[in-house]
Parts: sequence; structure tokens; C-alpha cells
Amino acid sequence: MNRQLGIPQITLYQRLLGGLQQPERLFPARETVGWHDSLTQLANHHHFEIYLEQEWRRMAREEMPLSLILFDIDFFSNYKHKYGEATGEQCLEKVAVAIATTLNLPTDLVTAYGGDKFAIILPNTKAEVALRVAEVIRSAIKNLHVTQNNVVLSHNITLSAGVASMIPSQEYSPAMLITAADKALYQAKIQGCDSVILHEQLLRQTQLSESNKTLALR
Repeated sequence: MNRQLGIPQITLYQRLLGGLQQPERLFPARETVGWHDSLTQLANHHHFEIYLEQEWRRMAREEMPLSLILFDIDFFSNYKHKYGEATGEQCLEKVAVAIATTLNLPTDLVTAYGGDKFAIILPNTKAEVALRVAEVIRSAIKNLHVTQNNVVLSHNITLSAGVASMIPSQEYSPAMLITAADKALYQAKIQGCDSVILHEQLLRQTQLSESNKTLALR
């Protein structure tokens, strides 16, 4: 699948409609009220867990890569302390919209991950493409002008991102993908923030496993 990077002209509402389709197919009789974060209106953590499990199984069947990006707003507690809780919430809303409108495939899902964290599930997406997606978003947020009462705030909002990618199989689990992305995010934070880090070890493990499968077939 060819992925065209960039910022398509879509609305957040359209983005959310795309995200809602998946849990509705999983649980047709279940109400969708509990699937979204009340502040950002993005998919919530419960939605994230269900969708990741679903796409993990699908990518395992198709033997295609599944990528995960975890984002964290740098020094957000300092930002809230300086500008107040209400301004902090406005910031989260603007970051959510900026992230959501950067994605362009219906299978991509951006979620609120808790506090000042966001997650993106990218089915059928290789590591190098996920890295480019993360960089596009990091750059977009860095150039975001956060305003309050029509006054541009002086603080530059930045994101750190951790990326993990693998081809799911019975040898691995979705939890491993989450842990890998979280470790990469931690590395991005301790290296100075405003950066994107790929979890290379998990990627190498996946490549080694695929190589062993290939050799076993010869």
C-alpha cells in the first residue's frame, strides 16, 4: 500500500467517523458513547486496546507490519502551571486536532492515551513510514500557534515520539509493541525532547524471526 504523507484537508469530525467504524463492526449492539475521550473527542484508551488487538490479529493473518506511535507533549506540566488548567485543556484540544488531521488512511487510528499522551495505530505500515508520519506530526505541532483570548502564547509546544513496528505473530503480543514504543518515547524524552525515536531492537527481533522462517522453508 502506498502512503501519501502530508496534511489532507479533512475535518476532525470526519476523522472520528472513520475511527468509529471499527468498534461498531466489532460490537454492533454496543453503544459507542464510551469509545471517545470527553476532552479531545478522540478515541479513548479502551478504544485503543480493542482496535490494537483487532489489527494485531488482522496483520498476523496477512503477515503485514503493524506500527505504533506514542506521543507525549514536552514539559506539559510546566505549561499548565504557567498558563492554567483551562489553557492546558485548550492546548490538548488543538494538539489533538493537529494530529488527527495529519493522518490520511481510514485504518489509521489516533487516540488519547492518557494525560498529555497520544497514540497512533498504523496497520500495514512499515517502520520507516511510521517514522515519517511521526516526524510530520512533530513538525506540525512545533509550528502550532496556541492562542488564548486571541493572544499568541510565547511557549512553543513540542512533542516527543516513540515508534515501534513489527509483523505480528504468535511469538509476540500487542503488549510488546506498546512496551517498545513506550521505551522509545522515554529515550526521546531523555535525549532532549522534540524528537522521534524508533525502537530498533524489536524491529531486529521481527526481522530475525522472519529470516528464520524463510530459511526453514528452504
